[in-house]
Amino acid sequence: MDLVTKVFIIAVAIIVVVGIVKFAVQSAPQPVSKAEAIANVTHYLQQSTPIGTLVNITSVTASQYSGSWHIIAGIIIDGTSPCPSYYVDSFDYPQYGFVSRLENNYTANCIVNGLNANYDIGYYPVAIAQSYSLNISQVKNFVSKFGYNNVQVNANHIASQQINGMNYSNIWIVYYTAPAANYSVQVYLRSNGSLITAT
Repeated sequence: MDLVTKVFIIAVAIIVVVGIVKFAVQSAPQPVSKAEAIANVTHYLQQSTPIGTLVNITSVTASQYSGSWHIIAGIIIDGTSPCPSYYVDSFDYPQYGFVSRLENNYTANCIVNGLNANYDIGYYPVAIAQSYSLNISQVKNFVSKFGYNNVQVNANHIASQQINGMNYSNIWIVYYTAPAANYSVQVYLRSNGSLITAT
């Protein structure tokens, strides 16, 4: 091999190595601040779930991904309907961009996932979905009369309440209202989702 060929091969090898290093440096995610990461993920979720409401955004440094943040986002869709959906996604941003991992799917299609005697309802969309899924006649009649899309539902966690002369603690009261209604329906649930009463 002559000198020109050797120089040419070495030059090509150097160019290839420089190109690989440059590509590796450019494709590595650039570190962002905690505030930037939360803002970017929040914006993404608002754009990808326009009817969703974000709750419980928290972040911690994702130690295995230098310069990235582990962000947990609770997402409620149709939060005041009789059947809201509530799930929790996590992101390692910017390491994986907007690729999320489902952490928990609490409720969807009026089904409360994982409900059993030891369940403890911790979020209002779960209480709402559970109250609707119990097929309570007062609720079904109210929704039927005023229309599913016209009914607004809210839920409050109550530390203690007297109901029909009995003391209850750690309960949910779910309120069904509608603009055209001159009355409302209240559903009282134990924290495990079992029915106390409906009025």
